[in-house]
Amino acid sequence: MQENHIPVGRNVVDRATAVVTEEWCRALDTTDPSPADDFFMAGGNSLLIATMIDRVEQRLGILFPVEVAFIDGTLGALVDACAERLATAEGTTA
Repeated sequence: MQENHIPVGRNVVDRATAVVTEEWCRALDTTDPSPADDFFMAGGNSLLIATMIDRVEQRLGILFPVEVAFIDGTLGALVDACAERLATAEGTTA
C-alpha cells in the first residue's frame, strides 16, 4: 500500500472503493473484508475510525461522511458515501 496514493485511471467508485477498503484493512488489521462487514462489529473503536477517517480524507481530498460511520458502519455504506462525496468534489457522478 502506498501512502496518500489515489488510484489513477479509475472511476470515482473504483477509487473510493480502493482507498476506503485499504484504510479499513489497515485500521482493522484484516485482508478480506466484505461490503456487509460493520466496522465496530469487526473490532473497530472510536480511535480506529477517527484514524481511518483522517487517512481517507487525506487520500481522497474529501470530508468523510462521519455520520455514515456511526449510523451504518458497513464497508459498503462507507464506500458509497465516500464515492458520492468524491463525485461531488470532482463534478462527476458516482
